[in-house]
Amino acid sequence: MADNINIMVDVVFDCNLCELEATDKFNAIKELTSKTKSLKMLSHPDKFQESVIKREENMSTGLGKGVAIAHGNCSKNEKLIVALGVSHKGIEFDAIDQKPVHILFLVANPPDSQKEYLQILSTIVGLLRNESFRRSLLKSNDPVSMNTRLRNSLNLSN
Repeated sequence: MADNINIMVDVVFDCNLCELEATDKFNAIKELTSKTKSLKMLSHPDKFQESVIKREENMSTGLGKGVAIAHGNCSKNEKLIVALGVSHKGIEFDAIDQKPVHILFLVANPPDSQKEYLQILSTIVGLLRNESFRRSLLKSNDPVSMNTRLRNSLNLSN
């Protein structure tokens, strides 16, 4: 699906946080940003977080079926970062089906990586259309195996 993304852009896939505590989208975005190592290491994590929240204020990225893919801009020289948070409680996200979100992807997009950014968004959406894949993400309690499974599904090298 995501052939050669690792060649085109240095993608950091970080899912070291399995369980989100926040139950509303803005606090969930803040929590995932603050607890995900690669996002905390952005040169301006506060500006990234603001760009994600501003986008969510304009239009929700809650896709339905318990999934949201929030995204925002980061600095020009940053890497494309994909982070994952899981909420068993559910997050009120103003999703198109009005149901809570349980799987939250957060994507940091450098302005010079638009093609790769769109490709990885498309690939993630394709994976999440599969109900058994979504269930497997929710059942996983091991961040390492979750990371491996997602990297393999996205054809990313470790």
